[in-house]
Amino acid sequence: MTTLHQLFVQVHARYTRSPHAEDLAAFAQWLLQHEYPARYGQRLVFRVMRALEASGRAPGGRWPVVELERAFRRRCHRRWYQHARRRFGEFLQSVGRLTPQRETGPHASLLARYQRYLSEVRGLAPATITQHLAEVGGLLRSALPQGQSLTPLTTARIEQHWKRRARCVSRGFLQTGIGYVRTFLRYGFEQRLLPNRLDALDRPVGFRAEQPPRALDWPLLQRFLRSIPRTGRTGWRDFMLLHLMAHCGLRTAEIARLTVDAIDWSARSLLVEQFKTHSWLALPLMDQTLELLRRCLRDGRRASQRHELFLCAGAPSRPMTKGAVSQAFKDRARQSGLPIAHASAHALRHSSAMRLFARGVGIKAIGDLMGHHGLASTAVYLRLQTEGLREDALPVARRSRSEGGAA
Repeated sequence: MTTLHQLFVQVHARYTRSPHAEDLAAFAQWLLQHEYPARYGQRLVFRVMRALEASGRAPGGRWPVVELERAFRRRCHRRWYQHARRRFGEFLQSVGRLTPQRETGPHASLLARYQRYLSEVRGLAPATITQHLAEVGGLLRSALPQGQSLTPLTTARIEQHWKRRARCVSRGFLQTGIGYVRTFLRYGFEQRLLPNRLDALDRPVGFRAEQPPRALDWPLLQRFLRSIPRTGRTGWRDFMLLHLMAHCGLRTAEIARLTVDAIDWSARSLLVEQFKTHSWLALPLMDQTLELLRRCLRDGRRASQRHELFLCAGAPSRPMTKGAVSQAFKDRARQSGLPIAHASAHALRHSSAMRLFARGVGIKAIGDLMGHHGLASTAVYLRLQTEGLREDALPVARRSRSEGGAA
């Protein structure tokens, strides 16, 4: 029995007799492996079959991106065919049959060579390479709009570009972007694309912890958690991940990397992989948190073969990213109606540290629980302990006056 027989029990002959039956079977198998619901998978396979048969292309070949978009372009049920195109494109990419669309900008060839340099020579991650190319591409479009070579690029043009960028980005983002451009300018000089060195750019001055951490009052935070409806998988998932961030002080990346096996029920602890410090941390769990985790696994987590604790709500079955965790906090904060719209998901970590300070926990113990390398990172939270700082303030000597004037 093929996958098409399994997915279409009564009408499988309609699909097995198609000229593209082999592609449809492989696509259906890919959908089931990624835990798509059966009903949703049937709709996708049906529309893929209609698009493939109408395209007139031979089965089993490679698909350019432009041809794929043209094949799934429909006037009726456009949204469903767009869904089918995206899923079928992901399948083709996973088996190496999707031909990516080439860049058509005036500096496409230069950026392609620079991308290979960042990947093969520098060994950067794909996400980092994307950030490099975005900043460098913006500079080239701004300073060399006609697609000229790098020869007419001057320091004045680069400074004008960054003056415009500084109006819409933060200082920290500006520091990072200038660093990306300096790397590209150094590459251009080494490859003899630039006659002179232009990478001696001044970066904005930044200071460590120049702004105090943002923390929410603990009673307000409890009101926020109670406002999340624990109904359905998404409600339970969002409540549980935000509860763990508030009570355990976890980062967004740490909460996204948690697995079901990280919960030690007998030891009543949670094993956390701290990606930022490349270490592991065992955090104790309260009885209330353990009970909430049991209910979340029973009522708030879809049946899946994946080991990650928090999964995305829709198909395919995949773990949440740290961006998805931040977006979940923003959505729940907006829905709560509480005055916390200015905060971010990282504010829950700050709130956890401030709660420990208020209970009299030492700074060294808090640093260990937060996973800090040194006390300098934990000491930043002292700036929010205004009540404690008032109590520890040194007395100010009063000036005494004598008859002849000041003493």
